[in-house]
Amino acid sequence: ISINLPSVNQIRSITSALKTLNGLQNYEHSAPSYVRDQDGHYPGLSNEDTPLKIFHPKNPTGAILILYPGASAKGEAHPKMIALARSIAVNGIQVYIPRIPPLINLILSKSILEWTVHFYRWLKTQPGHENSPINLAGISFGGVIVLKACLDPFLLQQPPKSVIVFGTSYDVKSCMKFMSNGRIDHNGNIIKLTPDPWCVIVLFHNYLNQVDVGYSTNGVQNILQLMVRDQDDQVQDLIEHMVGVEKVLIKDIINLNMSDEIRRILDIFFRDCADQIKFFSPKYWCKNISNEVFIMHGTNDTIVPPTHLLEAKEYLVKHGLKIKTKLFKDCEHRIPVEGISLGLGFLKKNLL
Repeated sequence: ISINLPSVNQIRSITSALKTLNGLQNYEHSAPSYVRDQDGHYPGLSNEDTPLKIFHPKNPTGAILILYPGASAKGEAHPKMIALARSIAVNGIQVYIPRIPPLINLILSKSILEWTVHFYRWLKTQPGHENSPINLAGISFGGVIVLKACLDPFLLQQPPKSVIVFGTSYDVKSCMKFMSNGRIDHNGNIIKLTPDPWCVIVLFHNYLNQVDVGYSTNGVQNILQLMVRDQDDQVQDLIEHMVGVEKVLIKDIINLNMSDEIRRILDIFFRDCADQIKFFSPKYWCKNISNEVFIMHGTNDTIVPPTHLLEAKEYLVKHGLKIKTKLFKDCEHRIPVEGISLGLGFLKKNLL
C-alpha cells in the first residue's frame, strides 16, 4: 500500500494555519500561551506619550509587522485588531499596533501620514530593530495611509520588506457613488449590495464644517461627533429635539438616504475639498509606489466596494508595479482566516 506522507513544508503550513485559527478563536478572552501582549507607549510628534500595543511571540523569527488600524474610535484597542495581531504573532512575528491620534478621533487630516511615518521611523531606531525586517499592513483607511507612506522620503530610503492592505479605498469619489446606489458594475457584471453608512458619516464629520452649504449645520456636526466617538446613546434624543432642514439632513446621513440635498453637499465637498480628498485617494498617486504590495478585499464589502481592488490592480499592473491581489468570495469588511494565512505567506516570502 502506497501512502503519501505530507512534506515538511506542508506540515509547517498546517501547523501555522492551526495556530492562526486558535489565535482568532481566543482573542476575546486572552492571548494564546505562545503570545504575550504588552501595553506600551511611544513618543508622539510632540514627544507626548502615545499608546501602543505590542504582541510578542514565544518563538520570534526576528520579523516585525506594524499593523495600522482604520478610522475607528477604538484604535489599537479594537478587538478585531487584537485578534488579528495575535493570530499573526503566533507564527513568530512581533506585531505592533500604534495609536494614530487623528485616526482614533476620525479626523482625516494630512497629519495622519506624519504620525504613520513617525512611528515607522521611531521603531527603526529602537535597540535591536535597526536592521530588523519591518513589514507594514493597513486595514481599511489604515491601508490608504500605509500606501501613501510608501512615497515618503524616509521609507523610500529605508523601505519596508513588504506591504499588505485589506479593504482599502482606491478612490473616495467612486466610493460615494457606490454609497448612492449600492451597485457594483465590473466588465458588465452587476452586483447589488446594501451599503454601510459609515463612510458617509465619516466624510460629513470631516468636511461639513469646512464648507458653506447655505445654512447652519452645527447641530448635525455635534451629532456626527458623538457618532464617531461611539456615543450613540445620546444621538436619538438630540435628533428628536432638532427641527427643520438639519433634522432632515442628519436623518438622511444616518439612514444613507442619498437625497438631492446629500448629493448637493457631496458635490460641494468634492469641489471645495478636492485636494484633501485626492490626498486620500490612491487613484491619483499609487502609480509611484515601488514596493511589492499585496492587496486583499472581500466581495461583500459594504463599506468599500470590491471593485476598488480590481481597479487598483488594473491600474498598477498597467504601470508595471509589483502587485499581488486576492478577492475573497462572500467576505465582508474583515480579514478571513485564509487572508491571514496568505498574508503570512507573503511576508515570509519577502523575508527570504
